[in-house]
Amino acid sequence: MKVGITGATGFIGGRLLKRMLSDGYEVKCLVRDKAKANVLQKLGAETYMGNLSDPDTLKDFPHGCEYIFHIAAFVSDWGKKYEFYKSNVQATKVLLEASKKHEVKRFIFMSSSTVVWNSSFWKIHNLENINETFPCPNKHSDHYNHSKYLAERAVIDFSKNNNLETVVIRPSNVWGAGDTVILPRIAKAAKKKFLIPMGNGKNETTPCHVDNLVESMIIASTNENAPGKVYFINDGKKINYYKFLQDQLYAAGISWTPTFKIPYKLGYLLATSMEVIFTIIRSSKPPVLTRFAVAALSGNRSYSISRAKKDLDYNPVITYEEGMKRLREWVINIGGKEKLLED
Repeated sequence: MKVGITGATGFIGGRLLKRMLSDGYEVKCLVRDKAKANVLQKLGAETYMGNLSDPDTLKDFPHGCEYIFHIAAFVSDWGKKYEFYKSNVQATKVLLEASKKHEVKRFIFMSSSTVVWNSSFWKIHNLENINETFPCPNKHSDHYNHSKYLAERAVIDFSKNNNLETVVIRPSNVWGAGDTVILPRIAKAAKKKFLIPMGNGKNETTPCHVDNLVESMIIASTNENAPGKVYFINDGKKINYYKFLQDQLYAAGISWTPTFKIPYKLGYLLATSMEVIFTIIRSSKPPVLTRFAVAALSGNRSYSISRAKKDLDYNPVITYEEGMKRLREWVINIGGKEKLLED
């Protein structure tokens, strides 16, 4: 059986690729970099050259695949609206049509729990143990979340009118050994004294270990209850967000203790001012602080996995403690915190 994976060179997609190969699947990966294609081929994967920013290159990717795992996305808290729309919305629609054309059985789309965020200067989201019936806002304060929301809607609507089963997965705060993007960014901010709590500092989150996410996607690809559904996926553990950051940093060998806190509205004003300035000067690099970052640092958000447990019989396979142990071992194996902090 052959499956197709977009985003296989990333943290999550790479973990899924290795798991699928170890389980005996044939795997076809969408790749835009020839050097990375060579690496995936050595692992035993078939590669297909294409790019989300050029959706026309995706039209034949699903050929020969029974399942498609669409994980790749333009993920950033900074960028132009059309860039997000083309890579996250238009590319998803092209892949859906291509999957239908090539008779793919099921399309598993990785969305994000952040699509339900709704923050403004006047209030931050306060989401406590919400489930999939909680409504998404019609407008978002950032292009990334809005594009993921539109892509998610396209996936759900497509399954209603076409002979293609679709499933939407919404992970929250994905973490674990092998994270070469988020953890290094947090570690560098902590090292430079830029990692400062915002809001009241009591906000909670439900982290999602990467192996638990991979497990959920594999279950969702074959479970008969999954088609047409949306699922929040995480470790089933609610924890203070800053304790979660502190534990990851400790596992990486970095000591960090929150000191003072910046009030939410002040942080939002600072971020808005920076975004305006960076827009005026047409900077391609994001400002030090964005409204998305302020929302992430201030908002209270925990998500119920009751539906996934009931429908999919999903249960986290990696505990929080085991995940931190594996994270610590990985940092040691790559050369320690110095290697993590390298630019």
